[in-house]
Amino acid sequence: MSDMKKAYEVAAIAVRQRLAEQHPEDLQVLNKLRKQDVVVYAGSYDRVEDILACLKVPCMLNPDASKLDAQIFFVNCSSSYDKALIEHLSQRVHEGKWLVSSDWALGRFIEPAFPGMVKFTGRATGDEVISVEPSLNSLWSDVVVLGADPQWWLEGSSHPIEVLSPDKVAIEAASHDLLSRHSAPVVAVSFDWGKGHVFHVISHFWCKRSRTPTQRHQGPCTDFLKAGMKLSDDGVDKVLAIAQIKSDTLNFAQLQSAVTSTELIAQLCIRAAKAVPAKPRSGIFAW
Repeated sequence: MSDMKKAYEVAAIAVRQRLAEQHPEDLQVLNKLRKQDVVVYAGSYDRVEDILACLKVPCMLNPDASKLDAQIFFVNCSSSYDKALIEHLSQRVHEGKWLVSSDWALGRFIEPAFPGMVKFTGRATGDEVISVEPSLNSLWSDVVVLGADPQWWLEGSSHPIEVLSPDKVAIEAASHDLLSRHSAPVVAVSFDWGKGHVFHVISHFWCKRSRTPTQRHQGPCTDFLKAGMKLSDDGVDKVLAIAQIKSDTLNFAQLQSAVTSTELIAQLCIRAAKAVPAKPRSGIFAW
């Protein structure tokens, strides 16, 4: 098992423990999500479905988009998207659903589905790791460690984001590294569309590597469980026990990177569930 795969497993345990300690009502929302509430469209790259599996959130994979009533749709980074899928999901968002996408979906899905909001700058990145500065009121605000920015892996040829409508688009996170290297600082954006909501992030939610630019990032993962996630001592011990790891099995940066993605996925599911009421379970279907 790779270090980052293990980091995601531990991250999911830690995110659920953080919610249990600090936001139990949100954990209840996460636990009530049904398979038909969460949809993932697999891509050529990225694997949100794996993060959801770590979080124990059920989902449908690649269902017929014309027959859905899910609360949130995840569109993985891909080299192409079916035109009908773009049209169907754009309409679902307009009607009030949430949609989350990554990297190449920017120009190939988001631009045609939600024109005039954001676009690909036209200049791709290299294979690199950047530091990320979440906005104060972002979905990451609860797990930010001052002086130790999360590290976000950019797949080779990731697509930087240009905001076309600054009055309508919120910048959820930015990066000085992206600004200096690619003149495009935006890491993640969100915006309303009709009655629904869209969230897009550069690169992938499933990061394959991290980096340790500071001594803090080189420390044991328990440092992040305490400083970043603010878990109780009992909570830290519980995470280590469930994950069956020692404090130095993963470093601060590895767990921070995995938690950054996992926390985001969990928060998006929770907020979508709160914003989009689930329909009563029908006796016709067995989920």
